[in-house]
Amino acid sequence: MKRFATYALALTGATLLATTAIAQSNDNNAGVKVGTLTCSVQDETSFVVGSTANLNCVFDPAGTGAKTTYRGTINDYGLDIGTTSNATLVWGVLAPSADTKPGALEGSYGGVTAGATLGAGVKANALVGGFDKSIALNPISVESQTGANITLGVSQLTLTSTS
Repeated sequence: MKRFATYALALTGATLLATTAIAQSNDNNAGVKVGTLTCSVQDETSFVVGSTANLNCVFDPAGTGAKTTYRGTINDYGLDIGTTSNATLVWGVLAPSADTKPGALEGSYGGVTAGATLGAGVKANALVGGFDKSIALNPISVESQTGANITLGVSQLTLTSTS
């Protein structure tokens, strides 16, 4: 168990460093921060080589706009060992312009994921996609989760507007 804790701590540190670099890189290319997307993870199924989960999400625009709800599916491919529960994902949403319409986040996204959990832990996903692959989802806080898990690989997220 001590060995797992050591690996989990090392992976968490690497995750935070890599996520910061990805987020800064995307900040320079994607445009304007248009809001925050918060997703609660439901029905997660893990395999040794990946996982899949359903998401219930709320987009909170940075300006004066109505919140938009989305239903989503996230698939991780790569190393994914263990189980988690009570997970929440939070992303800063960047778009080419501040003028985004309701449902603008609908579409497919892809990117990298890494995380570690032993009791309580973190996971980060940096994703690009949506309309014309012009929207970036940068983790402004990493996913909080409980359980025992190590994840490292790529992620695919699909969002559908329910508003």
